[in-house]
Amino acid sequence: MDTLTIIFGFLGSFTAAGLFFPQVFKSLRTKKTHDIAWLAIIVGALNGIFWTTYGLLQNDPFIYVTNIVMFTGALLLAILKYKYK
Repeated sequence: MDTLTIIFGFLGSFTAAGLFFPQVFKSLRTKKTHDIAWLAIIVGALNGIFWTTYGLLQNDPFIYVTNIVMFTGALLLAILKYKYK
């Protein structure tokens, strides 16, 4: 893998993995989650599971690490949505 591929893989992974965390931080700060759709959380969690599995099968750490973090963000958001309902 060349340096440019690694840089773009890292940047893509970093931005995708952080997808849910701004909403997690806002939900923690405001203790409000009524505007967050359960369907979006469920789809995000399933996306994380499917891509993690694919990344593991392909032995591609950019894919599986990113999506483990993304799934964690979706899971945290689901916990906050349930807690602050």
